[in-house]
Amino acid sequence: MTTLEANPATQTTNEVLLEAEGLKKYFPVTKGLLISKVTGWIKAVDGVSFQVRAGETLGIVGESGCGKSTTAKMLLMLEEPTEGTIRYQGQEIRNASSEQRRAYRSSVQAVFQDPWSSLNPRMRVRDLIAEPMVINLNLSRREMQDRVTKLLGDVGLSNYHANLYPHEFSGGQRQRLAIARALSVEPRVIVLDEPVSALDVSIRAQIMNLLKDLQEEYNVSYLLIAHHLATVRYMCDWVAVMYLGQIVEFGPTKELFQNASHPYTKALMNAALPSHPDIEQEEMILTGEVPSPLNPPEGCRFHPRCPFVMERCSRDIPEVTELAPGHVVSCHLY
Repeated sequence: MTTLEANPATQTTNEVLLEAEGLKKYFPVTKGLLISKVTGWIKAVDGVSFQVRAGETLGIVGESGCGKSTTAKMLLMLEEPTEGTIRYQGQEIRNASSEQRRAYRSSVQAVFQDPWSSLNPRMRVRDLIAEPMVINLNLSRREMQDRVTKLLGDVGLSNYHANLYPHEFSGGQRQRLAIARALSVEPRVIVLDEPVSALDVSIRAQIMNLLKDLQEEYNVSYLLIAHHLATVRYMCDWVAVMYLGQIVEFGPTKELFQNASHPYTKALMNAALPSHPDIEQEEMILTGEVPSPLNPPEGCRFHPRCPFVMERCSRDIPEVTELAPGHVVSCHLY
């Protein structure tokens, strides 16, 4: 099966930190209570490849159910891949030793979507932020206290907040605490799984600006999972567009937004409001529902909903075509 990935030769020269190659995750569908029998497989992620480079942000965008969060869970070792390879700084992770896997977990942290459930309500803020340091770093109590104080300041809170519990904070403040906790062990990569979608619109810009400032200060890389295109455009250096478990288009953010090529990418952008009321957009309305990942269509998976469908789309898997440096698309139109 053809997989879409960034061409390393056309990306920046920054060090590759995290790499996925041919990543797949199939969930079994079973029948029967006492003696269960596998009757099929839900192909949540079906052969995705990408790279996250030092100091950069890669965004993965797509509709709900396209496999974005499942991909993130595999990278965080919360789900075991069915097939494929995950490498961190060139080291394969799936078959690594327990010591290497522990170091990987420390280097790749996460900030989840819901700040109301991602923090332990029974722990004070100072203990929440210090807990990863206790597990992963050999620091004295004084050093941990100083680091907690600095992290709180970095995310726009004060040392006074260290003695409070999570329920005493607003949603935006809780997300700041989650970011401070993720930064506490000095990770190289942070997976941001819809980090602002559960927040009020008035708070989202503040958190996005905070994330960009912290990226520059800590030289950390982000893998941003999102469905809000404005967030992706503002935050990301590279964008991967997913549909039904596969990446259909990949490219530098500016290039991809100016020259969206895959019909699905165009439809996503057409569904978003323009940045100015006078901007005219190409009208594109998708028909039908997203096919089931239990039985995805043959050939191009988007062809049942594509307004430009051709006979070969239902038969042949499209090849990967490079349209511009770093901008690749998987579509028979090209």
